[in-house]
Amino acid sequence: MDKTTYTLVEFASTVGFSDLSVETMHATKRCIVDAVGCSLGAYCCEPINAIRAIASEITSVAPATIIGTTIRTTPDLAALVNGAMVRILDFSDDYFGGIGDTGPHPSDNIGGILATAESAGLGGKDLLLGIAIAYEVCGHLSDRVRWAAQGWDHPMCHSIATALGAGKLLGLSKQQLGNALALAVAPNICLNETRRGHLSNWKAFAGPNGSRNGLFAAMLAARDITGPDGVFEGSSGLMKQLNSSFELDDPLHARNVPFKIEGTFFKSLPVRYPYQLPIWTAIKLRERVDMAQIKSLRVYLEKRSVVSRETHPEYWEPESAETADHSGPYLIGAALVDGAISKNTFTPERYRDPTILGIVQKIHMEGDPAYSASFPRELNCRFEVELTSGEPITLHEINPKGHPGNPMSDNGLEAKFFAQVEPVLGHARAQTLLDQIWNVEKMENLGTLFPFMRVTALA
Repeated sequence: MDKTTYTLVEFASTVGFSDLSVETMHATKRCIVDAVGCSLGAYCCEPINAIRAIASEITSVAPATIIGTTIRTTPDLAALVNGAMVRILDFSDDYFGGIGDTGPHPSDNIGGILATAESAGLGGKDLLLGIAIAYEVCGHLSDRVRWAAQGWDHPMCHSIATALGAGKLLGLSKQQLGNALALAVAPNICLNETRRGHLSNWKAFAGPNGSRNGLFAAMLAARDITGPDGVFEGSSGLMKQLNSSFELDDPLHARNVPFKIEGTFFKSLPVRYPYQLPIWTAIKLRERVDMAQIKSLRVYLEKRSVVSRETHPEYWEPESAETADHSGPYLIGAALVDGAISKNTFTPERYRDPTILGIVQKIHMEGDPAYSASFPRELNCRFEVELTSGEPITLHEINPKGHPGNPMSDNGLEAKFFAQVEPVLGHARAQTLLDQIWNVEKMENLGTLFPFMRVTALA
């Protein structure tokens, strides 16, 4: 084992349920509430129907269930489908920290951990521990690793995190956990082309597929399949491919330090996290000016969230829902015209609407060094508007709802859950499901959770 593998294995092998504080357990339940809400909100999405059909064709002697259905398939396929349901509407949680260059959507791991726990006949405490492990690993990697700088994508973060969370639940030895890590990394380096140009369905599937690969790596290691040594630090290891070395805290998690999951970033809008705040700023601007009076709009953010027409022309002319929900200029324009962001925002009728695109062409984005320095502990957005009359208007907003500095309350999280779940389950069943999740540690077998999520007929 190289040093990085050893550090990760030591953490996963020694941490136990008793190490999770009351605050950590509650934070983990919040993430499950949010993820399950997002998954059922995406129940009818066409790309989900497609991969659900694929999963339904495969059976297993140790199956896992597809959320919302009676379909029982292989654990790795359940990890992919359930994770994609959580992710596809871009409403799921996020995490930012340190010098890392991407937010990895840690809930992409929940599909893999949930499938592991159900397939192995484990209970709610195991689920909480597995998820807390995955979020911890995901957070530390996000703090340290520059994935995108050399053209790589971050789903390998989920392969690593799920391999350790699933491996822990499967009772892997330290040697097996090391092999699981090697088998999660070596075959699964991903291209950042996934997030370039006009975006495809794979944008939402890539992270959950990383979790699926991590679960499969743990399953291989459980049967004593070995992986290459030096997978992080070797002459052809991950650090060499990233052209960037990194060093994790050792130990990875110190006692009396909050788990990373307690610092999760939740979304109040179904869009890329850095554009939550610009949208709210746009809605406030809309209350003050007539859209026809806007001559130009300069948007100031931290540098990493800024895009230009030269490097990303597709964001000024989106042609897919996936591109629209990653386009700051389009989302700002849609919020200014419509006063809200909804599912309709991501239909061709809206992202090709001439009125919205007319506003979009007036938008220019710039980085503010002070905002970059304060990211991610504080998110800032400033609009500098010039009206046709020549009058300038400036608006400045800090931290969207759901940011750790402006947290979403349990009541707010539940309201988000009901808004997504009631249309498919109805209010009474949604409330029952929510109660089950808040008390999941009492559940002896995770298999009993899935009937509460089953969609029998659209409410």
